[in-house]
Amino acid sequence: MRFPFLKNKERKVEKTPTTTLKVDVHSHLLPDVDEGAKTIEESVKIISELSELGFEKLILTPHIMRGYYSNSTTKIKQRFRTLQDAIREKEMSIKLEIAAEYYLDQYLLSDILNNRELLTFQGENGERFLLFETEQVKQPVHLWEAIKRMKKVGITPVLAHPERYSFLKREYRLVHELYDAGVMLQVNINSFSGYYGTEARELAEYLSVAQMIHFLGSDCHRNEQLEILQKTMKGSSFESVLRGQSLLNNSLMK
Repeated sequence: MRFPFLKNKERKVEKTPTTTLKVDVHSHLLPDVDEGAKTIEESVKIISELSELGFEKLILTPHIMRGYYSNSTTKIKQRFRTLQDAIREKEMSIKLEIAAEYYLDQYLLSDILNNRELLTFQGENGERFLLFETEQVKQPVHLWEAIKRMKKVGITPVLAHPERYSFLKREYRLVHELYDAGVMLQVNINSFSGYYGTEARELAEYLSVAQMIHFLGSDCHRNEQLEILQKTMKGSSFESVLRGQSLLNNSLMK
């Protein structure tokens, strides 16, 4: 595989070498709010199995997408409290935190501009990270405006699974432009297994070689993905990715 743009690459973020993942920054295990887990029982089962894989903390990131998953912060927090109660009843030691995966549209832009409450996750130095996704095929017209607005109000944008977007698969240079603009990149673990297709796997591998990955996430919705995740994380190829990568995941253990 050819890896363009890598000569004299300077890394912009100080990270700690990673040998194991303790924190999952992207999952859809809050029950009955999007296309992820549907019941408390399903959520608890998957969370338990993620704990067995070595995760000590999960950041739950339900979709917020107007017209499809019109979840309010109030609804999400209420469901989160219910799930936390269920986890405590099972006496599970794994930590849970709530954030969201925002769809980049005019509503998100309006929320940022008007300083409305946004579900972000926090870094070890108090940074506010906002996980966002975009349309799959075309570069969003609001992409750079949204990034600018987030940074202006002290939010660090985190692009969910960049390897899955067609407009980035076609133009790796744009990934570098986003990285250089301070956008953090969250790659899905299952991308390394080819779960999302060959092109997604190739871009994930490229980002790994370039050491441009800030976060790895499961993006786990259901048992089917969990089974693939288990195989991927136990495979030698993923172990090589992890050993050669420095990540911010484990800095979120607080």
